[in-house]
Amino acid sequence: MEAFSTGLLYYVLIVARVAGLIFTAPVFNSQAIGYRAQMVISLALSFVLYPVVANHLNAPPQSMGPFILELLCQVFLGTIMGFMIQLVFAAFQLAGEFFSMQMGISFSEVLDPQAQVSIPVMGTLKNLIGTLLFLAVDFQLDGVYVPAYLHLIRALSYSFIAVPTLVLSGHTSGGMLNYMDQSFGVMFLTALRIGIPMMGILFISSVMLGIMGRAAPQLNLMNMGIQVNITVGILVLIVVLPVIIPLMRDSFASMYDVIGEMFDTWPVAAGVR
Repeated sequence: MEAFSTGLLYYVLIVARVAGLIFTAPVFNSQAIGYRAQMVISLALSFVLYPVVANHLNAPPQSMGPFILELLCQVFLGTIMGFMIQLVFAAFQLAGEFFSMQMGISFSEVLDPQAQVSIPVMGTLKNLIGTLLFLAVDFQLDGVYVPAYLHLIRALSYSFIAVPTLVLSGHTSGGMLNYMDQSFGVMFLTALRIGIPMMGILFISSVMLGIMGRAAPQLNLMNMGIQVNITVGILVLIVVLPVIIPLMRDSFASMYDVIGEMFDTWPVAAGVR
């Protein structure tokens, strides 16, 4: 009976970290999935991970206060992981908003199916492409190609090995903030790398329209300029999309590298492995 109760405490701690990730990670946290489905996914994934990570867990606290504190720490770490992956999708949306502003269609908004909020149409397009990459495109991991969401599950499993329960609080807040800074850096760099080709070409198009307006003042550039920018923007998007998709795919790998470095440099990681 005592072994069962101890194992149940292990399982609850695992569920706390997994739920923190599932409720914040992109795709999984979509309102279309629903809280019940998210909880079922958390319970099922924790059940699968339990035999893998059980040998790396320390004895859970037996008193209520320390156990609740440890539970909150597990939720916090899972939430941090989900938030870091969410920043990749934020980069896609930011790049799409750059596109919309340059094309002059930033006023046109559609409903984001994941966040259930209205965002510019190009931001929604980039989010949908990112979702397809996250679910369908394989990434190389130790010589094996697996989808991005399986990378996320592997990172979650590795987090229990590098940072087992009861030692989570050993990591300093300064180290955590450092890796959060790196995550924001990855987000803005990704947005710029995706957005610069379109922004540059549309800027040249706007300059040419300005020159035409000076050379031929009788032209109605107010109306023609919007149509030209939208047409050029769509054509450029078609041309640069094969270049943008690898950049979007690499952004997932960059964020997973940041998460891996965070666990590798965690103070307790060296003592665990």
